Amino acid sequence: MQKKAIVIIVPLFVLILSIISCNEMSGEYSLGNHLSLWGNDRKEERVIVYCTGDCHGGIYVVPTYKRHYDSSGQHYAEYVEAAKSNKKWVIAKTYQINEKQENYWIISKNFDIDSLDCAKANCDSILQSHVTGPLSLTEFENKKEALNIQLDFK
Repeated sequence: MQKKAIVIIVPLFVLILSIISCNEMSGEYSLGNHLSLWGNDRKEERVIVYCTGDCHGGIYVVPTYKRHYDSSGQHYAEYVEAAKSNKKWVIAKTYQINEKQENYWIISKNFDIDSLDCAKANCDSILQSHVTGPLSLTEFENKKEALNIQLDFK
């Protein structure tokens, strides 16, 4: 009986580890409410996206698609350096490469677009209406205090 349990448990354990490592390799980190910090090998690829299911893309939230790439669409312009979340909020720090500038963002997770057909509805606009930024560090700290957001990048 013990041998049968081991035969079942060991493969199950290996399967769970492989699923976890695949998520780590793909660079997906859930921030809640279908928001994920997404990126691959290069830090410049890091963006926060809205996606459902297996997240291999989605709607760019921070930075937007337009801000993530330069005008040629071939080079990265801005990427997420750090992101933290709790039940209600996501905070993010991005870096603009050419300008050598950090920007700060606050995302309210108080939205529900699960039932919408994003091919017909403008889900991007709905998501962006819950994003505040880009902000300077001072503006960001003041806004966090005003909204009583208890998150830090530490």
